[in-house]
Amino acid sequence: MELSRAIIESMPPVELKLSPLEEAVLRAICETHAADRASLEAQLSRATVLRRENTGVGFYTDFSVERTAKNHALGGERMRSGPAASVSGLKHGVGFILWLKEGYAHHLEGYSYGESTAGIDFEQVSFELVRE
Repeated sequence: MELSRAIIESMPPVELKLSPLEEAVLRAICETHAADRASLEAQLSRATVLRRENTGVGFYTDFSVERTAKNHALGGERMRSGPAASVSGLKHGVGFILWLKEGYAHHLEGYSYGESTAGIDFEQVSFELVRE
């Protein structure tokens, strides 16, 4: 039993990648916020997903970004609004917010418009971004 624990603890952590939905939304946020675009793209280019949670009315994806001179902190508001998306299984779709912590991308929030998301796998769901 002790050997198994030692092997597991010595294994490198599995890096979770952004899902197609997360990538598309983050790309759209970068394009929408021109003043922040270069910094956001630099921060998000090597983002590592730490945790995902389906809240039942949307989701949170927490990630880590490198804090380097190239990826300098953003000023202003703690959030960057995102696009909307039609999502398979939801009549009214999903909206998005990228939240910043100390000027760095911290987590992506997806929220439904009053519909349950309990049965939706946001990592695999079919979607289409809604362009205005």
